[in-house]
Amino acid sequence: MHLIELYKKKDFVFSIEIFPPKTAKGMEKLKTTLEAFKSCTPDYISVTYGAGGTSRENTHELAAHIHHDLDVPAMAHLTCVAHTVEEIDVVLSNLKNSEITNVMALRGDPTAGTKHFVQPKGGYHYASELITAIREHSDFGIGAAGYPEGHLENPDKDDDRKHLHEKIAAGAEFIVTQFFLENTHFLRWRDQLRREGASVPLVAGILPPANWKATKHMSEMCGVSIPEDLAQALIKNETDPEASREIGFDHVENQFEELLQEGVEGVHLYALNRLSTVERLGPILKDASGTISTPHL
Repeated sequence: MHLIELYKKKDFVFSIEIFPPKTAKGMEKLKTTLEAFKSCTPDYISVTYGAGGTSRENTHELAAHIHHDLDVPAMAHLTCVAHTVEEIDVVLSNLKNSEITNVMALRGDPTAGTKHFVQPKGGYHYASELITAIREHSDFGIGAAGYPEGHLENPDKDDDRKHLHEKIAAGAEFIVTQFFLENTHFLRWRDQLRREGASVPLVAGILPPANWKATKHMSEMCGVSIPEDLAQALIKNETDPEASREIGFDHVENQFEELLQEGVEGVHLYALNRLSTVERLGPILKDASGTISTPHL
């Protein structure tokens, strides 16, 4: 099943993103955690893709585990980083053989120690090229990334949206955003894309702030702004981890409330493998995802 069918059937789709641990012990621990994630009945779970080594193989293993053992739809991430065209083809064949039929197609971040993405020799440069290759390879459902505040490497927001339209034209069936902490950025971006003719689901990616240091680091790394009131609250409670987590949860719960009122088509929760995040926020999103709509025309 392509995940786009969920977005066609339901008024709201709740999904979770996890990342693959690098060790066997970490993998077994996460598989146990995923049993608890399942109790919140996410509509699907996506698995990120490491820059190299065992984490790439673990993406495949986890996606297969989620699909076959947990009976939850799974989406495997795939990036252009450090891959030739032939290697991408092998990854896709392996996913298909494991009945993983949904892929999040990404250009990927620059490799460690570099500031800018460099096209691999014999590989792809843009996510749109990867999407085209996935479409030509087999019958995959395809998601792609969007950036409400613009991609960090592209300060021209109009040009950034043009690239997003290219990904949609290449075959992306829905868009999941980078995390944002101010809904205004997402809503303006969404409305502009609709005016420009984009009709695919535009899904809000949400990352709960855990503490000031981590939030500041992530915001700088991704080019995401931090609301002043949130920043001040996290700074004030910098030495109190429990209070900081509560501030973060309260903030995203307020985000959820407004996004649901604005008719967002889905929330993709960046859980960072944390059970506490899913236990706290999952029930809210589970309730919201319970409504089945008439098919969208």
